[in-house]
Amino acid sequence: MNPYATQEAPELLWLERINHASVFIGAIAFGVTIITYCMCSYYILQSGKPAAWKCKWLLYVTALFSLACVNVALNIRFNELVYIDNRGYPGGPLAFLLQQQAVPVNIAGNSETIVISFLSDALLIYRCFIVYQRWWVIVIPAIMWIASTVFAVLFTIQAALPQSSLWAQKTLDFALPYFSIVMALNALLTILLVGRLLYMRRKIASVLGGEHGRMYSHIATTLLESAVPYGLVSFVFIILYGTKNTVANLFIPFLAQLAAISPTLIVLRVARGFDMNNETFAKQEPLKIKFQHKTPESSTDNGADGSQEVSMAVFRSMSESISRLRSNKEQETDISSVV
Repeated sequence: MNPYATQEAPELLWLERINHASVFIGAIAFGVTIITYCMCSYYILQSGKPAAWKCKWLLYVTALFSLACVNVALNIRFNELVYIDNRGYPGGPLAFLLQQQAVPVNIAGNSETIVISFLSDALLIYRCFIVYQRWWVIVIPAIMWIASTVFAVLFTIQAALPQSSLWAQKTLDFALPYFSIVMALNALLTILLVGRLLYMRRKIASVLGGEHGRMYSHIATTLLESAVPYGLVSFVFIILYGTKNTVANLFIPFLAQLAAISPTLIVLRVARGFDMNNETFAKQEPLKIKFQHKTPESSTDNGADGSQEVSMAVFRSMSESISRLRSNKEQETDISSVV
C-alpha cells in the first residue's frame, strides 16, 4: 500500500487519470498535425498554380492548424487550472473538474473543436459539389451540416451553464445528436465522393484502358485513408459517450486533431498534383487523337486513305455513352473528357 495515495474512490481516480491522459494524447496527435501542415504549406507554395489558388488553400490549412494549436494550448491550460492553480478547491481537483466545466478556457477549447469539424465538413461538401457539378447532390449534406452546427451551438451553450458539464443529461441531449450527425455526414460525403470517383474510373477505363483510370482509384484511396480514421474514432467515441463511459474523455482532444489532419491531407494531395481540383471537372477541353487507316474500299477505288471518325463523349456529367461511329475521309478519334 502506498501511504501517500489519495483516498478517493477508484472510479473517481480513474476519471482524473483519463482526463489528464487525454491532454497528452491530443498533444501527440498535434505532432502529426504539425507535420501535415508544414508539408501541405510547402507543396502549396511550390506548386505552379495561380497565386489566388495558393492563398485560398494556404489560408484554409493555416486556419485549421491555428485552431488545432490553440485547442491543445487550452486543454493544457485547463489541466493546469485543475491540478495546479486550484489544488485547494473544496473537494480537490476532481471536484473542480466536475463542477467548473463552464470556465472560459474549457468552453473555448470545446468551441474550437466544433469549428475545426465545421471547416473539415465544409471542405468535403465543396469537393462533393466539384466532383458532381450538380448543386442538388449536396442539398442533404448541406442540411446535415447546418443541423450539426445548430446542435453544436446548443451543446456548447448548455455545457457552459453553471454547474453543467459534458456529462450532464441536458448536455447529452444536444451533444449526442451533434456527434452523430457529424459522423453520419462524414460517412455520407465519403461514400458520395468515393462512389463517384470509382464510377468515373470505370467509364474512363472502358474507353481508354485501365491505365488511364488509375488516378481516380488513387484519389478514392486518399479519401478513404483520410476519412476512415476520423469515422472510426467518432464511432467509438459516440458509443462510449452515449453510455457515459469516462473513457470517452480520451477521444475528445484526439478527435479535434483528426478533424484538422484529414482535410489537410486532401489539400496536400491536390497541391502535389495527385488529386483533381475544380478545373479538372469544370473544363471541357477535348483530347484529339488522329491516325490514318487504309480501308479496302479507298485503296481499291481511288488509292486514297480511307478513314473513320470516332467521336466519343466519355463523360457528359458522367452520363453520356460512347457516341456513334461516322465515316469520313480522315480518321480522327475525338475523345471529349467532360466531367
